[in-house]
Amino acid sequence: MIPKFNEYKKRFQFESKNAIEPGLESITQALEKVGNPHKKLSFIHVAGTNGKGSTIAMMNSMLQAYDVKTACFYSPCFMDVHDQIQLNGEYISPEQMEAVFRRAKEAGLSGTLTDFELLTVLAYLAFEQFNPDIVLLETGMGGRFDSTNVITPLISVIPSIALEHQQFLGNTLEQVASHKAGIIKPGIPVVIGPLEEEAQRVIVEEAVQQQAAVWKFGKDYTLANGQYRDNRGNDFSEISVPLKGPHQQKNAAVAIRTVLYVVEKLNLKVNEDLLYRGLNHVFIPGRFERITDGLYFDGAHNPASAQALVDTISEVFPDTPIHFYIGMIEGKDATSILRIFEKKSSNFTFIDFEDERGMSSQKLSEISKATIINNTKEPLDLLRKTISKKHVTIVSGSLYLLAQLRLSAIESFKTV
Repeated sequence: MIPKFNEYKKRFQFESKNAIEPGLESITQALEKVGNPHKKLSFIHVAGTNGKGSTIAMMNSMLQAYDVKTACFYSPCFMDVHDQIQLNGEYISPEQMEAVFRRAKEAGLSGTLTDFELLTVLAYLAFEQFNPDIVLLETGMGGRFDSTNVITPLISVIPSIALEHQQFLGNTLEQVASHKAGIIKPGIPVVIGPLEEEAQRVIVEEAVQQQAAVWKFGKDYTLANGQYRDNRGNDFSEISVPLKGPHQQKNAAVAIRTVLYVVEKLNLKVNEDLLYRGLNHVFIPGRFERITDGLYFDGAHNPASAQALVDTISEVFPDTPIHFYIGMIEGKDATSILRIFEKKSSNFTFIDFEDERGMSSQKLSEISKATIINNTKEPLDLLRKTISKKHVTIVSGSLYLLAQLRLSAIESFKTV
């Protein structure tokens, strides 16, 4: 379910399926009916398990510092469907969304696509109208059979690979990596983050088949202690990444390497000051976001991102007690996620929230091995009562949960 998407579908009497159906045939046919808008655009295509959104946000900010006109497609949404399609950093407006819905309706696309396929078509239509210099495009799930994978990008990017969506992508890193590797196109370079050996081997094999250059983190480019270096002779010091956590340093390295290539392709000169300025202005809601003193929101929703969150907490609050507020949706590896969080704390509150796929707080309680467990259907009320300078509260487990709570929490705690 994509918040507010159904409102547009109802308004335009547009039918699409709320289902996951990997494959490119339907969207290819749909795009032909609307004039193949994607073929008029230049792309950075980003696939992977975690870090896609952060990497895109950093690339977007750096490119905008260069006055490059950008557009972004994110998946999933954070608040609602409008934030998935961004034009020079601004969410698509209701009027712009209505315009692309109208084009899709007039082209006879109603009833032919899934929700995500439809949203992808709408994004391409919006980008065609906006005419950016570059589109930063995030896959929805996997890559090879993802509906975004109808494009030929300027460069492909894979920040990380871990087990996820196993019912669709497989139960091994090699199988998941095979799906991610599908975004690699003939002769188009790919930047990869620090991948496990099994995953990296699959990516490299695909790149060899496609005669595509592979730029590897730690070998072809690095970022450590504020120093960025790559095999093209770029050497920048005093790199500052405002996003918290050691994983964001790696994402920043991926972003810098990619932007340097794109800048070259756009016939612009490398400018360290613009890179610094772009990085320093990055902000992503729901990525270890401080709401008030002692309260942070983070959208960790799989084991890899849960571990990244725990690493971030250990870095920022090494000696402070942690209280987790957790809500999840069904289908996630709740057991593994909770075991990771429980390494950092034994104090949990589990949340019931409004989503048809939401896992009950009682079920989460039964899975948890924490020693202090509370359940609530009114998380903001409980947060107000329990915010304390003696501990840090982390709200996590689902981006959908954060989307429902974030604005109310900011309003509620802005005077705290």
